[in-house]
Amino acid sequence: MEFFTIVNPFKDFLIVLLALFSVAPSVWNILQAYYYKVGTRTQFRDTWREKNERFYSIIVAVRNEGKETIKELINNLASIDYDKYEVIIVSDDTESYFKEVFSAVTLPANFRVVRRESPKGGKAGALNFAVNLAKGDYLVFLDADARVGKGFFQKLNEKSYLASALRIRIYSDETTLQRYYKEFTEKVMLALFKGRYFLNLPIFPNGSAFSIRKSVLLSVGGWKEGAIAEDLELGIRLFLKDVKVVFFEDIIVYSKAPYTLYDLYKQIERWSYGSSQIFLLSAKMVRKGISGLEGFIYAQQWGLYPLFLLTLIVFNGLEFLLELDQLLLLTPLLVYGISTVIYALVLGQKEGDLRVVLTILNASVAGYSRGLFRIPYKWRVTPKEKKEERGEDDTRKINFLKIIPIFLLSFINAVFSYWLSCIVLLGLGVIESLV
Repeated sequence: MEFFTIVNPFKDFLIVLLALFSVAPSVWNILQAYYYKVGTRTQFRDTWREKNERFYSIIVAVRNEGKETIKELINNLASIDYDKYEVIIVSDDTESYFKEVFSAVTLPANFRVVRRESPKGGKAGALNFAVNLAKGDYLVFLDADARVGKGFFQKLNEKSYLASALRIRIYSDETTLQRYYKEFTEKVMLALFKGRYFLNLPIFPNGSAFSIRKSVLLSVGGWKEGAIAEDLELGIRLFLKDVKVVFFEDIIVYSKAPYTLYDLYKQIERWSYGSSQIFLLSAKMVRKGISGLEGFIYAQQWGLYPLFLLTLIVFNGLEFLLELDQLLLLTPLLVYGISTVIYALVLGQKEGDLRVVLTILNASVAGYSRGLFRIPYKWRVTPKEKKEERGEDDTRKINFLKIIPIFLLSFINAVFSYWLSCIVLLGLGVIESLV
């Protein structure tokens, strides 16, 4: 007699769900590999040249940033070889910390530092506050750890655009994690920006390397206050309003990588939360055809990454209830495994660390799930300085998926003689415990 036979009428539905949940992440793996091939084999198309002398406003929103980070930011932006630009740094720090950071800083004449006494709307609210103060016809948005070259505006000034995503390059490589992050960022720029742009797919801005005409930003309503992934949310609205975001490979913004796995975890968790938060908005892109559908997949990629992991846990963990064909459960492993091998071979990532991959997967599960269920999220700045410089203990535990339930489900499936599910869950639990 079958156990919990009431489940049987839903088996066909569960099988379809299993197939979908295993295939979707695999398709995204293959697409990224293809984009990378396109990005590496095509030359940058620069057809937007014009001679202007625009006035630019650089906007940087800061909160709880280290003193050295702020000092280096000001020194870097002050060294830009261009006359017509201003820098607006808007702070959401407490009054005491604001004074501590900026009281000893000497600002050039074209710099302004303002503090919002009543911070509202998160980072997007700070950006909108600065936009209203900006004098420039064109705006450039950077993070506190961003650095640019002296000829930054000389190059950007030659371009004709309404909105543009700029190339990010990592300048920190002190740790294994940072070297991994640095190499991977280069590949992401080639695949998800250059490759997708060459294929005429929608490009979404990065909040730390983005320039837009002020009138265009205001015409779409500015930044969405309260949005965790405010840059992705804005990119979607620009696409829906038929504002093309171009990608400039030859204009580089240098950025820092996270120092620790904990920092990486919190960063990915924030991105994933922000992605799920705007699920319904991103779904509207599907109405614009194939490019819109691809844009939707791109916007929700942080939900795709953990989908395979959740598939393994749910379907194998509940096998003693679902009683699916054991061989059927090999399909997700086989399909995703093949796509992962293809992806890895095409990208050829030299720096590798299983802990980094697991951190990304676990953070995306946690962040995306919290966003879907609208669990309140406290926005956290990713630290840009070493732990001894920021006075924090880096021994905090990363909130990985709890391995005890995984082992428990493995044991239950063993009791009911579902050995394949038992082994899969046992292996997953062991891998998680290694981090």
